[in-house]
Amino acid sequence: MLRITQLFKIYSQGCFLNPSTKIMMSIVLLGLTSLSLPASATVTITEIQPLKYPSVIKNLTSSTTVTVNWKGKLGGSTNATLLDNDYHQGRYLVTSDTSSPITINFFQLANEAKINLKTLRVRYKNKTYKGFPVSGLDNPGLNGEYLDIGAKMVAGKKSSEGQKYPQYTLTIEEQ
Repeated sequence: MLRITQLFKIYSQGCFLNPSTKIMMSIVLLGLTSLSLPASATVTITEIQPLKYPSVIKNLTSSTTVTVNWKGKLGGSTNATLLDNDYHQGRYLVTSDTSSPITINFFQLANEAKINLKTLRVRYKNKTYKGFPVSGLDNPGLNGEYLDIGAKMVAGKKSSEGQKYPQYTLTIEEQ
């Protein structure tokens, strides 16, 4: 931006002595300035419900696996005895004030020792994604789109007993 202003000063002090030409240059400079102002786009993610796993009895001889898929159902790889049926997929409402394509990223934070989230899945606009980040996706627009997530939680056989809260990060950016 500084270069445009410097060029304008050079031209306005040198070869453009005519007042109407100076006014025209000022209008051109104002137009260039407004074109170079940073645009601000907003993507909003509203959590409807976080991904939640049921309480289970930990296996003593092998890893304990519980899968809650993006539909909110238990997956076939679940190998633990459930103590409750309190589980569901993660659900988010995504909106945007532009029409630019978006990128979705979903990964675990590994905040619990010997507890891992694997087989991460995102369902967006009737398509399931399993490799992240995923780019070039259709923008959700002002009305928004729901995004559902699911994952397999694996507790190693040497993991400690007790309540576990594995955390994850879901990011959505416009390209």
